[in-house]
Amino acid sequence: MTDTNIKNLPETGNYFTELGYSQSYPWIEVKRTAKTVTLAKVNVKADPEWKEKMDWYAGGFAGHLANQGEQTWLFDGIDHKHTKIVRATKRGWTHGQTRFIEGRANEFYDYNF
Repeated sequence: MTDTNIKNLPETGNYFTELGYSQSYPWIEVKRTAKTVTLAKVNVKADPEWKEKMDWYAGGFAGHLANQGEQTWLFDGIDHKHTKIVRATKRGWTHGQTRFIEGRANEFYDYNF
């Protein structure tokens, strides 16, 4: 079972999450060798149910989203033209300086950045 916040995500496949500065993005494995994994981008779109539950209050530059950790997304296909090759390193899976976590498919948009 994959740790995810994406509704309707196919259960088959090995997922990875790219860790950005404060955001994260889902990928799926399409090819594996002994030291590399080729990933394809998992597309998502906004979940209307989540949009209705957003808890904004005054703060920061324009507002602060108190419950951004509860966000959910809808699966919107896999983009096999948008791929990355990650490599096994001492720090785990990486692409350049960017880290990837295996077994997770999480999309996170930092509304408070």
